[in-house]
Amino acid sequence: MAGTANISSSFAITYIPGDAIQTVITNPGRTFRVVGVQVNNPTGGGLACEVLDGADNQITLGGDFTAPANTSSWSDLNTANVEIAANENLKVTAAAGITSVEILCVAASGGQSLTAT
Repeated sequence: MAGTANISSSFAITYIPGDAIQTVITNPGRTFRVVGVQVNNPTGGGLACEVLDGADNQITLGGDFTAPANTSSWSDLNTANVEIAANENLKVTAAAGITSVEILCVAASGGQSLTAT
């Protein structure tokens, strides 16, 4: 049975927030696709995190993503906004108490297509 898979370079952007103000993560000139956002919240209450593309479109579905208390949680993605152009920066705002935000990425359009048998 033949199928199609994508081969892609992948990387993670790790952001360690110091406060609750918006931080710009500068794109080094690479087009890529965001495939996941994970937030670590070791506090006793739910905390919000917002990830935007360069045009201020939400990457996480439904706007601010709230990570429940004492969890490392994955957000759902707004699939219309996950392709990031080489001239776009990411913007992250994480509530005080969030210890890390992981943005998982692959090459644009999911990478180069490969047919496997």
